[in-house]
Amino acid sequence: MRALRRSYTTESFKTIAKESPILLRDACHCSKCVDPSTHQREFNYIDIPTNIYVSSIDPDPETGTWKVRWENDIAGYGDHVSIFPQSVLIQLLDGIPAGLDAHRTVSIWDQNKFAEETRDIDYEHLLHDDGSLSVALELIQRHGLIFVTGIPEDEEAVKKMLVRLTGLYRNTFYGESWNVRSVPQAKNVAYTSGNLGFHMDLLYMKEPPGLQLLHCLQNSCQGGESEFADTFKAIDVLRQEQPRYVDRLVKSKIRYGYSNDGHFYSDDKPVIKVSNGQHHPLPRILNAADPSFMETVDCVFWSPPFINSIAHAAHDGDTKEFLQASRAFAEVMQRPELIYETKLPAGTCAVFDNLRVVHARKAFDMNSGSRWLKGMYGDRQDVLSKSLKHVWAK
Repeated sequence: MRALRRSYTTESFKTIAKESPILLRDACHCSKCVDPSTHQREFNYIDIPTNIYVSSIDPDPETGTWKVRWENDIAGYGDHVSIFPQSVLIQLLDGIPAGLDAHRTVSIWDQNKFAEETRDIDYEHLLHDDGSLSVALELIQRHGLIFVTGIPEDEEAVKKMLVRLTGLYRNTFYGESWNVRSVPQAKNVAYTSGNLGFHMDLLYMKEPPGLQLLHCLQNSCQGGESEFADTFKAIDVLRQEQPRYVDRLVKSKIRYGYSNDGHFYSDDKPVIKVSNGQHHPLPRILNAADPSFMETVDCVFWSPPFINSIAHAAHDGDTKEFLQASRAFAEVMQRPELIYETKLPAGTCAVFDNLRVVHARKAFDMNSGSRWLKGMYGDRQDVLSKSLKHVWAK
């Protein structure tokens, strides 16, 4: 991926006009090309002539924009002139989609870094103060984990928080919300009192939820501490120690599956999913040994209890190396300095990125008290959408 905020010259911008006139024409968002009210296109990209070219491209010093005139433009556009902010031309040169001109900060963390950089969010402030909402959304982007405190013992509180953070919520076969309590003949390991290792939820779905909320209503049992770790930090560490293992976890897929209680889901996923470096908004990576590689990491899929088979990994290379790579990745996540542990007190909600932060729970004694958490799911894109107004617009 090209470095952000690189310097460009007039000749660089003119190169776009010469080499990529179709892409430049496609990027025009003037009122004639995109309806100001609906924000929908007024032209079809298939109508852009293949022989279109730029007759002139000139900077406007007063506005800081670039004026482009066309030859062989789309039929019906006559003497159409495109006015481009310089940021759009830079995005085209960097090979990223034109659109939202923003960056999101992603801070890779271990136990100490998270404790140093985070802050708790008050429940009432979150619901009623836009400044607190902005802080919460920014911290979710930054760390993938926040804690909301001061919540009443109200089963509807988790829904109020999720709707405030995303505007929407994710329904699954568990329902709009679900209770984490120990029950006999549990259909899910979470509903037992045993130790629950690091995992992510619902990875057997094609599109797993990207956000999870766990509101603690009661927690007087002995044990039951919650643990969280940043898989992005684990990747960064493993890449320094065994880079070939990271490559293997990117290339090899495993099958996740759920078949129980009348429900069936199954999907193949790599442990580490990378993009072509064209995330949008662009991530600004902090605290990484290899920020260039970490910019390409989209998400992580890690949930050992729900793996159906690792047979697919055999088709992607050395199965032994895949096993070694997975074991090494798990070992890094389990290092004490990477784990943030807390016993969630009643009135606290953990909000975390389900495709970045793994969570775990230590065993607890059911006879020593009560433990009740209320959970809901949301989606990453809804967090990004809400952040447009409450984070990047500011």
